[in-house]
Amino acid sequence: MSSLLEIRNLHIQHAGRTLVEGVNVTVEPGKVTALMGPSGSGKTLSARACMGQIDRGLRLLSGSLRYPGIKDPTLAAKDWFGPVVGQGDDANQKLLQETSALRGAYMSYSPQLASSALNPSRTIGAQLALAIGRRVDAPADLAQAIRESLKEVGLPEYCSKSLPSALSGGMCQRAALAIAVAPQPLLVIADEPETGLDPVLTRAVTELLLAVCVNRGCGLLLISHQDETVERIGASIVRTRPEKSS
Repeated sequence: MSSLLEIRNLHIQHAGRTLVEGVNVTVEPGKVTALMGPSGSGKTLSARACMGQIDRGLRLLSGSLRYPGIKDPTLAAKDWFGPVVGQGDDANQKLLQETSALRGAYMSYSPQLASSALNPSRTIGAQLALAIGRRVDAPADLAQAIRESLKEVGLPEYCSKSLPSALSGGMCQRAALAIAVAPQPLLVIADEPETGLDPVLTRAVTELLLAVCVNRGCGLLLISHQDETVERIGASIVRTRPEKSS
């Protein structure tokens, strides 16, 4: 399969001030791409642009966005930024609507804080059910699919009936990851998954994220400002590669 995401020469302004300029991103199946930079450097803005989300008030001055992994060859070759460059809010909103069908089975987003990903008024099971419903092939047994999703991220079955407020911070991060990968996307965008976690939980959550993506063979775009996190994931990838036979 070709790459899943290609974004080139991304340049975004707000009120005449440059927020992002010259960003290029490629994500391939089964591989990790790390987008790094200090806080406030535009990492999240770039991540949202990768999903076709240019917020109101922002102006896309240049850039191209393609999803070569889409099965439809016309959509795979399409430059989704084409009609948006140099335009305004109406064009941004149209792009958001056009790419909405891709957010789910093709790509998913895990935000910095689990509180941003989880609905406080819905149980984890109910939220997983909605995410699983976005799969290309809906499972025959939804309850079993929910149990499998929880097991994959190391959560007990009782979490299905729990509200986010009943779970610890680490459990909420795991639940958010489960919801992000439940639609079985080809591309996962994880925005600083270590945010708000202590070092032990950071290690556990990032390694779990990597394991899930490796097991599923999906591409991972990791947003981070932590050199240690990226270096550890890079080392983990090296360790998991099969040795060449002599």
